Amino acid sequence: MKTFQVTAAVALLLVGAAPAQAASDGQNPLGKVLELLDSLYAKVASAGDAEQKAFVEYTNWCDDAASNKRNEIKTGESKKGDLEASIGKLSSDITVSEGKIEELVASIATQTKDLTDATVIRKKEASEFAANEAELMDAIDTLGRAISIISKEMSKNPAAFTQVDTSSFKNLMKGLTAIMEAASFSAASQQRLTALVQASQSSESEEDPMGAPAAVVYKTHSTDILDLLEDLKEKAEEDLAALRKAETNTKQNFEMLEQSLTDANTNDNKDMADEKAAKEAAEEEKAADTKDLEMTVKALADANSVLESIKNDCMQVAADHEATVAGRNAELKAIADAKKILEDTTSGAVTQSYSFAQLSSRRAQMRTSVDLKKAEVITAVQQLARQYHSSALAQLASRMQAVVRLGAAAEGVLR
Repeated sequence: MKTFQVTAAVALLLVGAAPAQAASDGQNPLGKVLELLDSLYAKVASAGDAEQKAFVEYTNWCDDAASNKRNEIKTGESKKGDLEASIGKLSSDITVSEGKIEELVASIATQTKDLTDATVIRKKEASEFAANEAELMDAIDTLGRAISIISKEMSKNPAAFTQVDTSSFKNLMKGLTAIMEAASFSAASQQRLTALVQASQSSESEEDPMGAPAAVVYKTHSTDILDLLEDLKEKAEEDLAALRKAETNTKQNFEMLEQSLTDANTNDNKDMADEKAAKEAAEEEKAADTKDLEMTVKALADANSVLESIKNDCMQVAADHEATVAGRNAELKAIADAKKILEDTTSGAVTQSYSFAQLSSRRAQMRTSVDLKKAEVITAVQQLARQYHSSALAQLASRMQAVVRLGAAAEGVLR
């Protein structure tokens, strides 16, 4: 094989170069060669051990760095999921709040309109009540004054105020007119009282088609004008009491409605303020979570990129280390093979002593062999150094060149 050829040639060259040094030291030249090979082997092996230790440390770092990044990515993925879920919930909450706010706005508008409409109606009812009350109170006052005046006049002249026939409206009105004139009624009072009596007479034959009381509705069968007026006054007072009772009920109903609508608007406005505050808080939290999510996604991308870089770098270093180990093993094998070749082909020579003449003769023989192989050996060693990136073989090739070029004078080169 080529490796054995190279190492054998290396051994021959070393043997050829070693005698000068060995002769000066009184040492067996073959022993010197083997010593050089052992030293070279130890250096290469030591460098390999140091590199292996560094590689183990680097491998441990790779494992730790990759594990830390994977944990970081796992944590980031979990955080990303939590943020996405939170953003989804907050978006839903915002939508719900917007719907509630719209409903409250519509409710407040409806209640406000109902209150406005009810207020308008109530004002109209109050105005109508005031007018009707004033009319009834005026009628009662007129009747009261008429009763008072007629009573006084009757005490003066009883015959003039008795037996007014009410079966004939015409006769009644004539008698009433005579009474009023005798009692010195004012023109306005006469007209008002006449209207009351006329209303009482017309009510005997017809009633309000709507069932509502007329301004003054009176009925009497008395033939005494004073009794007639008393009946009219009593009926007017009853109508006034009923009118006021109806007004009280209507007013109370309006006040209850007003209070209910006002309370509803107050509650709705409070609920709307709460919903707006909740919506604003949800929007702020969503914005913060969205920004945090963007940063988390970027951090995840960076972590994944770093992890991939760690994997690639560590795999490349591992491949380079494997190639270096293979080259170093080949280098160590080459040195070991060279030593074995020397030991196998020079059995017992290491323990032998050589005279100066023998050394000179053997050196001449070895030099002749080396001269035949030197170019091939040096080239082969240089190629081997380049192939395995071996500084030790490169250094050896440099030494071999020096030995070939300087001969015995380069005895210090191999030290």
